[in-house]
Amino acid sequence: MSLFERIRKGCPELTGRFSPTLDLYILRIFLGVYVVNLLSFCLIFVLIDLVENLDNFNRQADSLGELFSLMVRYYGINLPIIFCQVLGPIVCLASGLFTLTMLQRSNELIPILANGRSYRRLFMPVLFAACLVSAGTFLIQDRWLPGTREAFSEMSSKRKGKLEVRDLKYKDTKAGILVLIKRYLINEQRAEGVLVLPTRPGKQPDSVIQAGQMQWVQPSLGDGYWLMKEGSIARYEPFEFSEGAPRSRLVIVSQPEVVGGADRLSKSFSEQEFEIVLGRKTDLVPADLEAREAQVAHMSLADLRRKMKTEPSDRSWKGKYYSRIFHPVHNLLLLLLGLPVIIYSGTSNIFFGAFLAACLGTAYFVVGAFCQELGAQGLLSPAIGAVLGPFLFLALSLSWWRDLPS
Repeated sequence: MSLFERIRKGCPELTGRFSPTLDLYILRIFLGVYVVNLLSFCLIFVLIDLVENLDNFNRQADSLGELFSLMVRYYGINLPIIFCQVLGPIVCLASGLFTLTMLQRSNELIPILANGRSYRRLFMPVLFAACLVSAGTFLIQDRWLPGTREAFSEMSSKRKGKLEVRDLKYKDTKAGILVLIKRYLINEQRAEGVLVLPTRPGKQPDSVIQAGQMQWVQPSLGDGYWLMKEGSIARYEPFEFSEGAPRSRLVIVSQPEVVGGADRLSKSFSEQEFEIVLGRKTDLVPADLEAREAQVAHMSLADLRRKMKTEPSDRSWKGKYYSRIFHPVHNLLLLLLGLPVIIYSGTSNIFFGAFLAACLGTAYFVVGAFCQELGAQGLLSPAIGAVLGPFLFLALSLSWWRDLPS
């Protein structure tokens, strides 16, 4: 039995009662609604973002033409990122729900079903269009965005306010240290909550360094450096593991006298250069922290795979890689979930469809983010954490899809 015959036998509604005119009619409605929704959502995003950034744009532009050019460049770089991450799936879901509610509102759905077409067959043009949108999303994410990485870095500096990332990790293999940062302010090139740990034993004493802040200082002449503030340092004797030897190190910092209390095991400082405190040179610069997190959206699938292989100890890269694989199919999964809900609700209210699209999209992304966080925390493997959310919603949507009236 050929593949086509198997499909026809298992799903006769996919091959029976083929009507290209009706399919094209439904497809045209969906694409028209999709374009209107996409423009509307993009306009709403631009207007909301302009409220925050317009004053900042005005300070950088000397004329109206320069202001308009700056805004076009800024949003031309940021809108594709927002589309791939959030707007694309939400717009696709809303367009599918609007298409169905419009057919119900105009009383066209009943004659279509009375003609012998099932709900599953009715949705085929919409799902086909969602597959095309998913393919376009993948091309934008994997081919277009990596080429705008430098432009994004330039335009990010023009953004008003504090552009920040949290919970950063940077491993400097040359210096043999692991730098953990709680919060990094990109525009100010300032890190907060810094912890520096040794990653390999050496002949020189190792150090564990804590600092409240770490500021990048770039003098007019010479190389820049990190200035650590409100910190402490504990130095440990070098050692080598051997069979039967205790695996511990001894603190060798001098013990200052403290009146009325116990001696401290660390030495505090108010301000000190990072390399002086560390006792050796480090290659860490602000670009390492900014490119690592702020520009992940501009990395292709091949770049994420390379990061995952070169930094196997960092679980976050595995989660980002596997979740990126599922990014394009969010459009199709949300439609598979939302269309049966509209059928079961029997509503023809477009506003209810918009509300339902927002609720379903929010639940989908919240559950997906929660599962990814479980993978990042080590409670699940990164691969399972990245795919668990989409698979849960896929199973739910397929169960509803199976129970649709034939």
